[in-house]
Amino acid sequence: MTGVATPRNGRHDLRRAAARLARALLVAAVGWGAFAFGAVYPWAYWPLAVAAVVIATTGLCLPAPAGASRLGFPILAIAVAAFLVAILAQLIPLSESTVAALSPSARDVVAQLDPMVRAGLVSAHPLSIAPASTLAGLLVVVSLAALLFGASNLLSVSGVHGIARAIAIVGVVLAFAGIIQQPLYNGKIYGFWTPVMGGLPYGPFVNKNHFAGWMLMGLPVTLGLLCSRVARGMRGVRPGFREKLLWLASPDASGIALLLGGAALMAVSLILTMSRSGISAAALGIVGTGVLAARRQDTAAKKIASVALVATVIVMAVAWIGTAAISERFASANWQDLNDRKGAWEDAVAIVRRYPLAGTGFNTYGVATLFYQRHDLAQHYAQAHNDYLQLAAEGGLLLTLPAAASIVLFAASVRRRFKQETSVSTYWIRVGAVTGLCAIALQETVEFSLQMPGNAFLFVVLCAIALHRTAHTRTSVASPLPR
Repeated sequence: MTGVATPRNGRHDLRRAAARLARALLVAAVGWGAFAFGAVYPWAYWPLAVAAVVIATTGLCLPAPAGASRLGFPILAIAVAAFLVAILAQLIPLSESTVAALSPSARDVVAQLDPMVRAGLVSAHPLSIAPASTLAGLLVVVSLAALLFGASNLLSVSGVHGIARAIAIVGVVLAFAGIIQQPLYNGKIYGFWTPVMGGLPYGPFVNKNHFAGWMLMGLPVTLGLLCSRVARGMRGVRPGFREKLLWLASPDASGIALLLGGAALMAVSLILTMSRSGISAAALGIVGTGVLAARRQDTAAKKIASVALVATVIVMAVAWIGTAAISERFASANWQDLNDRKGAWEDAVAIVRRYPLAGTGFNTYGVATLFYQRHDLAQHYAQAHNDYLQLAAEGGLLLTLPAAASIVLFAASVRRRFKQETSVSTYWIRVGAVTGLCAIALQETVEFSLQMPGNAFLFVVLCAIALHRTAHTRTSVASPLPR
């Protein structure tokens, strides 16, 4: 009998509705993280964490593609879980002798921070010197870890083109916000919000380097989407100048032109921050995308088009800003002192040496520098301006070993996904996500953009794009991936 709903169809419709809602929430969360000042304040990052948990729960409840695990790669999930357990271990109260054996310097610091310990009324204390900060950091990281696997399964079921377009749209709006606000800035973001801790705002971000960090991830995804549209849009174009000229009037060509303009606008906004780390990492990412396009597109026409479009992004952005302004910005840096980073790094290394095994506690670097900062004492350095050093200081071997294992396993998992990829259009979006991850990883050697929860959320979304599994039901519409 036709027209009668069955329980199975009802469950299928319910799953489709849940997937649509989860995708919508994912897009909204990406925008919230960017426009709510990078979600740097508690009122912004706790809703973001809740959204991550909801998206993750929905994604993990969806049926995984045939032959795949909901977690994508179980071994990677184990490594990430080990990292979370290691943070949790920093919160377990231990005897005074155990803490002294693992972190000899912690006792004096804790005694100054906790009157109960100083008075000898407490005989046990966690390895973290500031347990409340570590707990808050753990809860946020747990939500992001869940998002990684939940969003990966969600995108495996629904595809990545929609989220890639959403990132591009958010990026364009964010670029407009930055470009427009720069000449109108009066000390208040959006004209009404005064940053709590001051800073060097750009757009909705309290720090221009963190705006650049978001763009370092959003711009490569947009370029990947651009190369994807070229690969798909020119698939049916016959050889000959006349055929290519006619194609320029097609909807595909119009979509490519829009993406080109959006990518150029994002690049302009990034350069206008005058963030040296952002400009350097973006340049490497854009050039890398162009080189890869020249090698991996399957026809000469697509190679020429992709490289020309990527080059146009660079030319338009640099022409808008001017080479003189960019070169002057780099020339003004204090390279001898690593642009004022050397002292901060030396302080971080000193903390690592004091806490080599268990660290000071996740998310406690700003507390530790109250006691161990030795350079530029006119201001407090709550970050090490190098997130790798900061993780080593906060976690010692206890956190750095599972973190390193997670990175290695993630890279191996993404490599496997590239080998399995059969959709040429999805391939380029995956390339854009990986390029964005590499760009932000480079910036993190001198900055701390990923400590902005909004940036961290986008980072995890890019990881999910890189890890997702292309469903076989979608590969039939794409040409075979060029080898």
